[in-house]
Amino acid sequence: MARQHSRFLGSARLIAVCTLVSRVTGLARDMTMNHIYGQGWVQDAFNYGFLIPNLFRRLFGEGALSAVFVPVFTDVLDKKGRDAAWTLLGRVTGLMVFVLSLLVIVLELVVLAVYQWSDNEPMRDLQIGLTAVMVPFMIGICLVALFAGILNCIQHFAVPALLPIVLNVMIITGAIVIGPMFGNELKEQAYGVGLCVTAASVLQLIIIIPVLRRNGVRIKLSLDRNDKELRRMIRMFIPIVLGHGLLLLNSYFDALIITSLTQGPEQPESFSLFSMEIAYPLHEGALSAVYNAQRLYQFPLGVLAISLATAVFPTFSLFASRKDMPSLRSAVSQSLRLAIFVGLPSGLMLIILGEPIITLLFEHGRFDHDDTVRASNVLRWYGLVMTAFCCQHILLRGFYSLKDTITPMKISCWLVGLNLALNLALVWSLHEQAFGIATAITATLHVCISVWLLRRRLDGRLGAKAISLSAARTVTATAVASFAAWYAHDWIRELDLGDFGNTGIAAVRVFGPLAGAIASFFLISLILRMEEPRWLLRRVPAESA
Repeated sequence: MARQHSRFLGSARLIAVCTLVSRVTGLARDMTMNHIYGQGWVQDAFNYGFLIPNLFRRLFGEGALSAVFVPVFTDVLDKKGRDAAWTLLGRVTGLMVFVLSLLVIVLELVVLAVYQWSDNEPMRDLQIGLTAVMVPFMIGICLVALFAGILNCIQHFAVPALLPIVLNVMIITGAIVIGPMFGNELKEQAYGVGLCVTAASVLQLIIIIPVLRRNGVRIKLSLDRNDKELRRMIRMFIPIVLGHGLLLLNSYFDALIITSLTQGPEQPESFSLFSMEIAYPLHEGALSAVYNAQRLYQFPLGVLAISLATAVFPTFSLFASRKDMPSLRSAVSQSLRLAIFVGLPSGLMLIILGEPIITLLFEHGRFDHDDTVRASNVLRWYGLVMTAFCCQHILLRGFYSLKDTITPMKISCWLVGLNLALNLALVWSLHEQAFGIATAITATLHVCISVWLLRRRLDGRLGAKAISLSAARTVTATAVASFAAWYAHDWIRELDLGDFGNTGIAAVRVFGPLAGAIASFFLISLILRMEEPRWLLRRVPAESA
């Protein structure tokens, strides 16, 4: 068991390093887009157009597909061997290509119908056009997610974690090189970026397929559904799509509400509803403010929590397949301790340093200080529940490893309505901050309910004493780190940094407090003799949590 714990922690570190590289290129992509397009209506339209294919990427890459495929594929690979596993893969791939192709055709027809009935408003037309351009992206990216899951099952993590770099580089290329070829106006150039998004999924497939072959994976496409394991996956897939899909629908509803309640160019200041004139509560840039805040909290989330969750999922699935419940409980408990250890300080740093970070990264070109304030106000709410976001990914994989897809679906169904109600209730007074607050409340409730129900599935034990003691020590270390960050932030503000230039000043105001916080956090964690730093920094076998 100790060997398995050491193995998934080593995998988590590898994924974290690779994910860090890809997330850095993601920041470069966001910096480029904000520099060229600003936090205005054209970028709002691009973010909306990218929303549907991106939701499918998250659904398949981080949710339903991996949740269904990894446990079943691991089970078949462990018990029946590689030939049976490759046969199952061919049937899953064939069915997936067929279904996704039909879905893309349907979505394109829907987009065409919506365009025919639109009011020819510039922002709405651009949203529709960019959606049509980027919808095919979902076929390639979902196949990439499937193949990445295969590589993870055979303990190959580097290439799947690095593949997002391709998308980031293509978007940067689209914004700088391809977009200007489409015209002088930003709304014309955005189509060039959209085409690069779709092309990125093709390039990712070209890269990952040879890697599969080098690792002995053989794919023979088949539409034969006469397979017991395939039918089992389909039965599991439906509730996961509903459950995780409903969770992701919160993001779609957020974007839909934001765009519907945003006053775009050439629009009046109010709209009519049941013969009443209602002022728009949001102004252009609202969706981009929320998107930028999400991208920033997803940076530490992807590098730390999702890397950990990706690495432990095959281990969870293997323990569950072998009915080794003590090892599964220990692995889940240890993973939650690590999620809290990395999530709590990351969230506090986003709250304290959110505005300086956005200033450093985005405040140039068409992105001004007012845009910084809007995005940082949303980011603080995401930072407040960063720990919940981190734990959420671990808990979902705990359920999925047990082939329990119904429970997460029910939790999501209970909360999606609450999220929608909170958005509509708060948007009129808190504007785009409402969407951060609603997400914070529902994510916290999701984790609380999930812990309670997963504990019951694991025979009433989840290592609560060890988790609580670790969490208390993490809170202590985080409190000291936060004080260090605040002190350094105030001290640096009093310094004369005029010779550094605007970018230099912004960098000092971010990295100075951040360095002090990180040093303080790890110093206190070592003084308190916490195990988590050793787990993260060295290949030391962890015992039962």
